Amino acid sequence: MKKILLFVSLVFSLSSYASISIVSDLDDTIKITNSDDLGGGAIGVLKNDVFTGIPEFFSAARLYTNELHILSASPKILRGKITATLNMKKIQFESLTLKDGTASKFDFKLAELKKIFAKSSDDFILIGDDVSQDAAAYEAIRALYPNRVLAIYIHKVKDREVPDSAVSYWTSFDLFMREQMAGRMLPAWVGHGAEVILNEKKMKFIFPDFAKCPTTPDVYSWQLTTEFAQASNDVTQKLIQYCLSRNSGN
Repeated sequence: MKKILLFVSLVFSLSSYASISIVSDLDDTIKITNSDDLGGGAIGVLKNDVFTGIPEFFSAARLYTNELHILSASPKILRGKITATLNMKKIQFESLTLKDGTASKFDFKLAELKKIFAKSSDDFILIGDDVSQDAAAYEAIRALYPNRVLAIYIHKVKDREVPDSAVSYWTSFDLFMREQMAGRMLPAWVGHGAEVILNEKKMKFIFPDFAKCPTTPDVYSWQLTTEFAQASNDVTQKLIQYCLSRNSGN
């Protein structure tokens, strides 16, 4: 399967290279951190755990994007640790910007987003989570550059409300699906994204203990109207069964 994907990816990348880049948050978007909790977050920082399927998603998106910029409010002192984790998980990135100083997370992220947009002529896909200020910062940059923000994806960790301009997602498979529906992601990679979720035996890498775990299929029902209905149904059943079991204490 991987050899087929690599071949198709090579052909696709040679024939279609768009002027798109990605800006992604780190904690609770890529890395499992629990940044909303001081004690849990401190432990999460020391680990190398990332959400299932996220490295694969960035590999697939690399076929139609130019750069990945990781923008995190984590302190600069953690650069070495963060870089080591990203390299270990084979997540290729062009820049890693970390927080320094006393600015709020929102002010820091918006200021850095402005710099990224000013230095590039690309359009952008923005990825973050609902734990901190990602949604607000992304909405603010979208208001400044409405024609250059192709999508805002917010990872549902705490199940908090997000702006109407953002698309919520629960797992990496949602990202594969959304990008394919937008006409950017290769269909073959969507199937691979489903396989990654279905093959995951440690469900804490999909829904950590501190994260909301949906127990009804409603949040995934939009997937069943696509050409990937069967794969979506298989993924949904696995996720719902786990969440029901976890929430019942079994």
